Amino acid sequence: MKNFFSLVVEVLSITIPIFVVIVIGYLIRRKGIVTEKAVHGLNKIAYNIALPALIFITITKHSLAEIFNPGIIKVIYLSYAIFIVLIFLSVHFTKWPNNLKSAFIVTSFRCNMAFIGFPIVLSAYGELALAKASLVVALLVPINIFSSILIFKFYNKKEGKINVKKMLLGLLVDPLILSAVLGIIISYLNLNFPKPVSSVLDILSSMAIGIALIAIGASFRFFHVKANIKILSIISFVKLVLFPFLVLIISTFIFKIDIIDRNLLVVLFSMPLAVVAFIMGKEYESDFNFISSTLITTTVFSSITISGWLLVLKLF
Repeated sequence: MKNFFSLVVEVLSITIPIFVVIVIGYLIRRKGIVTEKAVHGLNKIAYNIALPALIFITITKHSLAEIFNPGIIKVIYLSYAIFIVLIFLSVHFTKWPNNLKSAFIVTSFRCNMAFIGFPIVLSAYGELALAKASLVVALLVPINIFSSILIFKFYNKKEGKINVKKMLLGLLVDPLILSAVLGIIISYLNLNFPKPVSSVLDILSSMAIGIALIAIGASFRFFHVKANIKILSIISFVKLVLFPFLVLIISTFIFKIDIIDRNLLVVLFSMPLAVVAFIMGKEYESDFNFISSTLITTTVFSSITISGWLLVLKLF
């Protein structure tokens, strides 16, 4: 009993600080310390500068042999394929409006692995796990973007054809993918940076987690939540419990990857909705109010479910 209690305390010491900073971000925006434009700016700084610096510097600290595991790739792609197909079949034949169908499907699989996942992984498993998590995010960014656009356009008949050339070009210059690829090259070549360059990267990467978490909290908008609490509870359960459970089953019984890699993937797939899904939903005329509400409810509920998954993974 004492050992179990100490595990609970250990898990809460990982998750509570993360969600406290998110709450601080919400309060900062509510008090008017940052404006709406400033919140958008925070998200852009986090996504385009701070997180890429963190990904790059973390990967370059380890050899490619340490962080690359083909089994991880098999797990993440098979998990995505099975999960998206199941959610699509579950939602497509309902009588919901098309914009709600697209919003539900996309929010079910878009996970905030970078903004919230990185801090959790770093606190729970250390820098080597963070380097592996960086590769996972880089591998999933193309799937996330392509799948989201495909689903939004499928349910929005007013949208034209997918501009594949533009989308591929966007993926090539995506900051998270670019920083991971450059980090892999530097890691493979075993290159060292001049001290001033390393210092700049360390400064930029050190602000990544704080800015990302504050930006999440500052993005919260609570309208629309109460009127849709039933369906929001369903999507939260599907996203925060069923999706990571599927990953746990696949990584444990099908591909049987190392425990640390299994734990890393389960934690990453237990993350709440990513803010970028709301931005894309608005652009493609999906039900962005539902997406905004899902961002809030999944983040709030994940403060419990992430702690639960960390505890389960420590016990098993």
